[in-house]
Amino acid sequence: MSKLKIDDLLTEGHKRFTPLQRLLRQAADQDAWTRELRAILPDPLARDCRVSAVRGNALVILCSNGATATRLRFLVPELLPKLTVLGHFQHVTALKIKISHSETIIPNGVQES
Repeated sequence: MSKLKIDDLLTEGHKRFTPLQRLLRQAADQDAWTRELRAILPDPLARDCRVSAVRGNALVILCSNGATATRLRFLVPELLPKLTVLGHFQHVTALKIKISHSETIIPNGVQES
């Protein structure tokens, strides 16, 4: 019974996309955008950056730490022309760089944020 429900949710026979389909499409887009961004970033930065969203003409990039975000901010003038050549980012004229605040679990059970 549940297999039929999952198959029904994933089929595109609906007039509108289901919330699950929209979520899956968004995740796939973010992965594709991140691969494109990482292809033009220097290696140390590429590992610590990922695309969160494209909002209007702004590309939102999440960095894993403040040092990476700072280095990325210095590269913005040379990154923008490279980004506009890529298919998904032709209309991007601004970068919003944010730091990802993920929680880390420490062995003694204390959470660090």
